[in-house]
Amino acid sequence: MAIGFSCNSKCNIQTQQSATCNISAVPLIDTNFTNGHESLAASSFIRRLPNSRHLPIIDSNNHQCKRSGMPKVRPSDVGRFLGLFCTLAAGGLDGAQFRLNFAQYTNGEFHFRITNAPGSRYVVYSSANLSNWTALATNSVSAVTFADTNAGSFPSRFYRLLSLPSVGAIRTVWIVMMENIDWSTFKGNANAPFINSLLPRFAHAENYRSYNHPSLPNYVTLEAGDNLGLTNGAWLPGSAHSQTTTDHLTTYLKNKGITWKAYSENLPGNGSILPLFDGPGYSLDHNPFVYFYDVTGNPPSTNSAYGIAHVRPYETEFARDLTNNNVASYNFIVPNDYNQGEKLAPPLNNLVKQADTWLSREIPKIMAASAYTNGGVIFILWDEGVSPANNPSGLIAVSQFAKVGYSNSVAYTHASMVRTVEEMFGLTPLLRLAAAASSLSDLFTVYP
Repeated sequence: MAIGFSCNSKCNIQTQQSATCNISAVPLIDTNFTNGHESLAASSFIRRLPNSRHLPIIDSNNHQCKRSGMPKVRPSDVGRFLGLFCTLAAGGLDGAQFRLNFAQYTNGEFHFRITNAPGSRYVVYSSANLSNWTALATNSVSAVTFADTNAGSFPSRFYRLLSLPSVGAIRTVWIVMMENIDWSTFKGNANAPFINSLLPRFAHAENYRSYNHPSLPNYVTLEAGDNLGLTNGAWLPGSAHSQTTTDHLTTYLKNKGITWKAYSENLPGNGSILPLFDGPGYSLDHNPFVYFYDVTGNPPSTNSAYGIAHVRPYETEFARDLTNNNVASYNFIVPNDYNQGEKLAPPLNNLVKQADTWLSREIPKIMAASAYTNGGVIFILWDEGVSPANNPSGLIAVSQFAKVGYSNSVAYTHASMVRTVEEMFGLTPLLRLAAAASSLSDLFTVYP
């Protein structure tokens, strides 16, 4: 478990003289996890007061806080406002000194500056109780100034600063696929209480359209940034339809050392083979990965070791992986045809209810996982609306980084999702239509 550090009682906060104070270990948060492409190292916490002119240096090697020239602080100031800065060093940043200076609290706003960590990306969180944290900002420069404009609204305010070495604040992505229902059917529908409960808590898109029918071109676009001419949902992998290109999303992830996994319900073979055919409740055209030779082998084989390792049964492995914190950085989840809302099934016999019920049971499991609470985002996404119309289909962004209760009318497509995932993981080049598509950045307070 990572250890938080705070100055012990031997440090006199009213001294005007230079001082070096020892650090006492305080277990505060658990960041002991490996998330696909990166591990977090030990963390350092310091307490500071807003009226102090000079803030300490944090040394993540010896965990000492060093301060100089601190003015006297009135007791009333201590009760009014207390800041907690948490630096999580990662990768090549271990041992670097982060200088926190220019702290100023005026007119209900708290401003501070971070220097001496060139090229680092920072995410600043705030909390009123050390339990519920809200992301304020992220940046990627050598000297960064942050401001909390709502600081004066709280009797106490705490902060933590996360330093991430390469990608941004969002570290784990889940895409959860639904099917074939217009967004207008779900919004405000009494048969979809869970979906509607997410809207005031997170962000969603009002103008996300697929422009593809049937399913296969939509799923292939989510993997390749274009449908690659695969426009018939009845096509199976093989010489006429499989793709030789390695320019697709999961291969870009693999080449950068970023983990990925697809989970499907009703997966034929239950993980013992790579299915290249349909099964009861399982539609192969909802699995875009098997249309690429670098996943299936050439010719496509149900014994492809790479494909078997990455296309896994949802029912037996997904919850286990969440519990064991064995979560890939990029996760593509496909419920069965009934839980996606594509085909009617008893006892509900209602497509909207079927999809909403499944989401209400499964999404909270993801939200309870440490990979979600430590920089995760869940995209609940409909592959298309009712065919042959091109009405808006749904997209909901569930994350601590999503704007609360927000929606927009920006024109998004599946290429927008591809662009967003590429930006979140620092992948280049942008795949085909993704290069000209709008990213989903407007739905987030912190991006990427």
